[in-house]
Amino acid sequence: MRVLPTPLHLLTLCSFLLCAQITPAQESSGARPAIETVIVTASRREQPINEIARTVVVLEQEVIAEELAKTSNIANLLGARIPGFGAPTHIDQLRTQTLRGREPLYLIDGIPLAFNGGAGFLQGPLVKFDSGTVGRVEVLYGPTSIYGAGATGGVIQFFSVQPPRDKAIELNLRQSFVFYPGADDPLDSDSLSWRSALRAAGTIDRFDYVVSYSHDAQNGVYDGNGDLANPVYYGYTDDDSYFAKLGFEPDEMQRIELLASFVDREFDDTNFETVFTDDGFAIAEEADEDVRFRYVGNSQPKDEKTFFSLSYSHDDLWGNQLKAQLYTREDDIREPLVDLVIGIPPFPDNYQAVKNDESTGVRFQLSRSFMDRLTLVIGADYEEQEREADAFVYDIGTAFNRTRVVDTPIRSGLFIYPFELDTLGVFLQAELEVSERLRVSGGIRHEDAEFEIGSGVRLFDSLQADRPGGSGEDNGYAYNIGFTYDALPALTVYANYAEGYTLPSLSQVSTIVPPDQPLESDEAIEPQIVDNYELGFRGAVGALAYSVAGYFSESDFGENFIYDPATGLGQYNRAPEETYGFEVVGDWQATERLSLTATYSWVEGEFDPDDSGDFVSQSGLDIPPWKATLNGRYEFSDRFSINFQALVVGDRDEAFNDGVDLWEVEGYEVFDVGLDWRVGSGLFSAQVTNVLDETYLAPSSQSYTNSLPFRPRVAGAPGRAVSLVYDVSF
Repeated sequence: MRVLPTPLHLLTLCSFLLCAQITPAQESSGARPAIETVIVTASRREQPINEIARTVVVLEQEVIAEELAKTSNIANLLGARIPGFGAPTHIDQLRTQTLRGREPLYLIDGIPLAFNGGAGFLQGPLVKFDSGTVGRVEVLYGPTSIYGAGATGGVIQFFSVQPPRDKAIELNLRQSFVFYPGADDPLDSDSLSWRSALRAAGTIDRFDYVVSYSHDAQNGVYDGNGDLANPVYYGYTDDDSYFAKLGFEPDEMQRIELLASFVDREFDDTNFETVFTDDGFAIAEEADEDVRFRYVGNSQPKDEKTFFSLSYSHDDLWGNQLKAQLYTREDDIREPLVDLVIGIPPFPDNYQAVKNDESTGVRFQLSRSFMDRLTLVIGADYEEQEREADAFVYDIGTAFNRTRVVDTPIRSGLFIYPFELDTLGVFLQAELEVSERLRVSGGIRHEDAEFEIGSGVRLFDSLQADRPGGSGEDNGYAYNIGFTYDALPALTVYANYAEGYTLPSLSQVSTIVPPDQPLESDEAIEPQIVDNYELGFRGAVGALAYSVAGYFSESDFGENFIYDPATGLGQYNRAPEETYGFEVVGDWQATERLSLTATYSWVEGEFDPDDSGDFVSQSGLDIPPWKATLNGRYEFSDRFSINFQALVVGDRDEAFNDGVDLWEVEGYEVFDVGLDWRVGSGLFSAQVTNVLDETYLAPSSQSYTNSLPFRPRVAGAPGRAVSLVYDVSF
């Protein structure tokens, strides 16, 4: 993969020189204190955090920019900054990254990003859009049905950047480079990754817009030993991302907004061979053949992700506030050929997965306040989902070694069972201000789901069972109630009980129902109702803002995996489960120039695999180890500042000791440091991640240890890396 200057490179360099000479410096803008931040996710309306009867975390633009100066991976951003969320994986999949041990619901500007079955279907829901378009992240903790099925762990919502209201056009250029000093040649195409982005935004009369384009070239990743990590796990992709948001306001009360996003990923075909080191890490060495595969016809890999949204809002429709949204999304993926360890059933030697997900949805809600004390929100959500995925096996033999051509498969089967799912949710939320100090909130949601699961034979099914499909429907209610009490002017106590409602993974359920048993009548298809109890308080003492929360959740039909030592594969299991834990967050503005943020989170989970009353620890795929972070920033002047981040991930061996997992999580520490230098209207950032060049495995990679089929994915985490970023607006 060659690294060549692009027009965006040259334009960024010219703007750097121009702005450094003629543009005055701008003052840095700090994030607002957390207790004052206004969010929109909690009850689908705006309200201050101290009025929310739940734990809430908000990441503002300054924090997002600091993290994205290190990496364009949004999952790493969440793992580094969100307490209770799994540690960074450094890959596009969200493997081992849950929120409080359960799957959260991901949205961008109200559009759901993951499908039934959660985020683990390999598509990487957080690579469906350009990370550079994110202007704000809001996290609502705990099971909820406020946004519909799927949010058993909470809601993580991304909000795209807003256009300037006082400019007809503002251009933003961002150029970044990442390389590994420990590589033999840090600036060659194996080590050097880069990203170029151009965004235009502005407001013209009643119209506003944001349009952007970026190219993200991710090349090799080197671990702390200076070895090239196996590309099966990391890198070697090129993403072209297109984003547009157009708004029109007919008057002061109404707004119409059209949003579109398209991401096109290409895979590099450089050929590497997997080599295993003495410590079991999978590293890569260049193979004799320059090209690993020559794809012909329909075998050509592709990865395209698209979504559209049309929104309308009216702030005073006969005294009501109206919000409506229509959205559609599609993932169209043909993965590169996967070559696992030969001779490990049930996996074929070489296979290619072809997947397609589509959905269309509508959201509608009305809210109204009465006497400035009572607020009601009513609404409905409807969504249609379709998912299908097949796998094709290719003959990689003597003839292939001469031509490297991938053309006609010799065998095919289902990758997962296809399904169609329609859901309709109707809800009512209310909030009552009982007094100046006490607020009570609550609501009810009714969810109605209809599904149809296809039949067939999975390619990886060792029994080659032709399982019949089936259809069914389910409906149920979910409730929530909570209160906040301002015990002191700067101390709020909150508590809540909330239920989350979601159907199980329809593709996974099919694998555990006997072929001769009707699918719709099996207990495995039962929805998961999560009961959650939370108690917390947040406040401030002088320059210190803090929050502490503890929680306990339980469900009768959870979703878990138990790993078989003989095969290294996980068996899907539905059983009673419990999760519990706590989080502590502190923000300290030590001086006018020094700010510190510390977090600690611990979560544990248990389940009863045979419903006998004997609980064992949940898998590390669901329960992350404890995590502590310390972030700091010191501003020497308005132009120059330094920042640092310490991340500590703890050990976890409970699931291994209980025979659920094949691995135990070994903890590690990572330290990052960086500097920001304002030059005119631009910002130059230099970040060094993993300063101490620690050699370790992220929890996601550790989950493949002791599993022979997936041994090539035990790849070391990135070693010391240097990121250089220049961001300028004019």
